[in-house]
Amino acid sequence: MSRKRKQTMVSEDFGLEAKQDSSLTLPLTIIGVTLLLCFGFVYYYFGPTISELRGNTPDPSASSETIPMTIGDVDFLIPTNYTLLPKDRRAGQRDEVALYALLPEFAPYSMDNADVFDNNEPDSPVLYFEISAFMSALEEEERLEKVYLETVMDREGRQGPYGFKVYEFVENSGYKDEDLFVARNDDGSPIVIRCYRQTEIIPSPHCRRDFRISDSLALSYRYKRPWLAQWKAIDQNLTALALSMRTTDVPLRGTVLPTEKP
Repeated sequence: MSRKRKQTMVSEDFGLEAKQDSSLTLPLTIIGVTLLLCFGFVYYYFGPTISELRGNTPDPSASSETIPMTIGDVDFLIPTNYTLLPKDRRAGQRDEVALYALLPEFAPYSMDNADVFDNNEPDSPVLYFEISAFMSALEEEERLEKVYLETVMDREGRQGPYGFKVYEFVENSGYKDEDLFVARNDDGSPIVIRCYRQTEIIPSPHCRRDFRISDSLALSYRYKRPWLAQWKAIDQNLTALALSMRTTDVPLRGTVLPTEKP
């Protein structure tokens, strides 16, 4: 066979291979795109969301294992069954941790009371609280004087239930759907609680307090408005519970707290 004939055959062979390879490109591309679309469909409907990946989606745990963490400059051991969000089950340094419990005994989550934790009725016993590093520019008394009392109808207030003075906010304030409840500690420092009023758009109102419990720690909590009648026990025992989780001794502020964990 001549050299020219061999070159022609080789050229024809290579041309045939190239033609055969190019004929597979389209079906392979279709298969790849189909697989990607199927994966995207499955992930969209069944895969974790961005919120879930970041640990921001509620996912209760019945585990009593404790998590070592430092909030501000204070060391804590936080029981897992008091945490609502997976991101708050990560050990290490953090600015705050969000927790919850059942009133009146401050019971943590368990399989036995799981249905109660799902309750959002107006009288639900679920209490949400947050321990955080104190970073506010204003103390509780300063917020009362410089913020809240500047936007109420009458700075004198009126005598209300459970030892509170009650104030109503003006209509054009950001708190117009709330009532302001103020009581005093033995040293004269205020206890300031804001409570939403029940309306058509707020069928299950809650009350909230934010205050400093040590030089470097703050505590905030909220519960349904009917529980306001037990505010003294809630305030005192919740503060004791939060501080019972710390392993660093810190000087406390405010009223004398019970020595035993509730």
